[in-house]
Amino acid sequence: MKLLLIRHANAQAIASSGKDFDRKLSEKGKKQCENTKSVLSRLNVNHTEFASFSSSSKRTRETALAIFEGESHLSFHDNIYLASAHDLLQFIWGLGIDRDLLILGHNNGLSDLAAYFTEKSIFLKTGSFVTIEFSFDSSKELTKDLGEIVNSYRCDIGNKTIL
Repeated sequence: MKLLLIRHANAQAIASSGKDFDRKLSEKGKKQCENTKSVLSRLNVNHTEFASFSSSSKRTRETALAIFEGESHLSFHDNIYLASAHDLLQFIWGLGIDRDLLILGHNNGLSDLAAYFTEKSIFLKTGSFVTIEFSFDSSKELTKDLGEIVNSYRCDIGNKTIL
């Protein structure tokens, strides 16, 4: 089983509503999406093969639309918005599915979850991702230090690097 964790792209500092949940992507974020989409394509990552879940915030929806050219295959959840690693782990276990997973969300939860699964120090910048592979088939079996990083991308506009 693979778990693809993607952090939303860079967002505007303030939403017109004043709510963090409503922040839209910045111009930098839109460029990050282009870069991330290109890297996923070069790695032959087909997002439609993943059970895909996303935070329901404005910036994650816009990131999904830009990277995946649509949202139709994604399921949006309020409980992924600013979720901690513990909350994300509970979410994953609760799914109880036997297929690859994609989660598009926020830090620090995503980075902490990746570190939990791999026992490596991981910080996902905006627009970045990490794919972790497990020898198990069910999301219920994913646990600490049993994941192996198979690819990752640190999104640096003008300085793209595959880690």
